[in-house]
Amino acid sequence: MSPVSAHIHESVYKDIRSVVLENVRLAVTVIPESGGKIQSIYDKTLDREYLVQSPRSSYKRSGYDSRYADGDASGFDEVFPSIEPCFYPLPPWRGIGVPDHGEVWALPWSCHSSGESLVLDAYGVRFPYRLEKTVRFTREQTVTIQYRARNLSDFDFSFIWAPHILLRCDEDTEIVLPPSVKQVMSTCSVDNRLGRFGTLHDWPETTVAGERYRIDKVYPKYPGKCEKYYAVGTVEEGWCALHNSGSGHTVGLSYPIDKVPYLGVWEGIMDGRYAAALEPCTGALDALDTAVQWNRAAVLPAKSSYEWDFNLTFDIVDRIRSIDRTGLILT
Repeated sequence: MSPVSAHIHESVYKDIRSVVLENVRLAVTVIPESGGKIQSIYDKTLDREYLVQSPRSSYKRSGYDSRYADGDASGFDEVFPSIEPCFYPLPPWRGIGVPDHGEVWALPWSCHSSGESLVLDAYGVRFPYRLEKTVRFTREQTVTIQYRARNLSDFDFSFIWAPHILLRCDEDTEIVLPPSVKQVMSTCSVDNRLGRFGTLHDWPETTVAGERYRIDKVYPKYPGKCEKYYAVGTVEEGWCALHNSGSGHTVGLSYPIDKVPYLGVWEGIMDGRYAAALEPCTGALDALDTAVQWNRAAVLPAKSSYEWDFNLTFDIVDRIRSIDRTGLILT
């Protein structure tokens, strides 16, 4: 699809430099020096912010190898090459620590405009790779991000990439997964209604303590709610969505299932607010060492690259039948 006409300009988000990519409908705010984070996706026609924003008046900067939860915990961060902290499991980097949520979310990224797109990249610190992304509009309501991971070494490199997109939710928000998802597995390490790591549940409804429990409903919240789960097996369709059954507001994600074959979901309470993160990913179960052990990690061949793309579409619909590869929500 051809890029949609866009305007790119420098700005300031709270107290940190930002770059804004916008069209007649959406304004996408990026913070290059803080992980190339997409901090805000704002719908100007609806006066609606889609991403979770911190209530603080200043932006909370994070240092390399810091805990994600100690940072700003907002917006859309890139997670690479692992979600959970772990030790890299294979030679020649065996035993080298991978930081919490990976390396790149807390690194400064280079950023420049190319036509009507934003182009960003960052280099690994402990591992020899370069991660690049190009952000553009392919519809007025669709943000498309193209990725390329380059292996700069003579050895294969295993990795997990996931988009950590904290999406605003309320009591009418539902998580919509494709029809091939019949079961999910809890991967959370804290007490929650879905149980400890490895607990299996039917999707979208299960039984908890003898009572029916709708996993796909963000509501009801309960104190300390923190549920993370993965679709069991390889998902056949490359899409998922958040849908508000009251207003019809929808955030749809689509991606190439051959390059991004796994699907995780996090939902819970953050600073007293509903939030959900839909996480299609190149490797499953959060920790890279576990993914390698279970043969669920992507592999970046020596001196080679791995490419994929990702669409975010914002619309108002009554229901979702599917989402096509261009991000079009089909009803």
